[in-house]
Amino acid sequence: MTRRRGTIVIADDHQILRDAIAQSIAKAPGLYVAECVGDAQAAINACSNVKPDILLLDIEMPGRDALGAVIDVRAVSPDTRVVILSAFCKDAMIDLSLRAGVAGYLVKSEPPSRIVDALTRVLRGESVYSASVLARIDQQRAASLKRSGDMVTRLASLTPREIEVLRYIGRGQDNAAMASHMHLSIRTVERHVSRLMHALRIDDRTRLTALAFETGLVG
Repeated sequence: MTRRRGTIVIADDHQILRDAIAQSIAKAPGLYVAECVGDAQAAINACSNVKPDILLLDIEMPGRDALGAVIDVRAVSPDTRVVILSAFCKDAMIDLSLRAGVAGYLVKSEPPSRIVDALTRVLRGESVYSASVLARIDQQRAASLKRSGDMVTRLASLTPREIEVLRYIGRGQDNAAMASHMHLSIRTVERHVSRLMHALRIDDRTRLTALAFETGLVG
C-alpha cells in the first residue's frame, strides 16, 4: 500500500499544545497527522511504524533525550525530516540541533498557523526557523570567530551520543538510568561517560553537571 504523503508525527508532552497543533494541521491541505505522542521514545516507535515525512519534536520531554532520539529516528525512518519545537531559544540547543541535521527549529510561542506553514515548507524540502532562532544563529556565527579554544569549542567536538549522555548527567541521572533510556548496556554508557570526560578534560560528574547548565544543555 502506498504511504500517504504529508504525514506528520507530533511529539510533545504538553497535550494542550499538541492537540492545538494537530487541529491546525487537520485543516491544512496536504498535511495529515498520523500520530501524536508524549515522549521521545514513543516518537521513535511511531516513526518506525508510520515512516512519516515529518517529525515535529519537542526538545525537552521526560524520559528519553529528544536530541539523542534524532539519531534513532534517522535509523528507523531515514527519509523523515525532523523539526525541533522548543520553548527555549538557547544557543547550545540550536547549535546541537543544527549539527544533528534537523530540518528546522521553531519556538512554541509561534501561533499554530505559522507552525503549519513551516511544516508545509519542510514538506517541499525547505528548512525552517523562527525569527528569534535565526537571530541567535547569526550571533553564534559572529561569536565563533572569538571563542576558539574555549569550552564551547570542546563541546563541538563531542559526538551526538556524548552530548546525549552529558544532557542526562545534567539532569542528575546515573549510568543505570541512562542505559535504560538509551537502550544500551551499562558498560557502553560507562565508555561514553569516560570518553566525554576525556574530551572535556573534566574528571568528575559534578563538574559535568555544572557544564550542562552553564552551556544551556539543560535547565
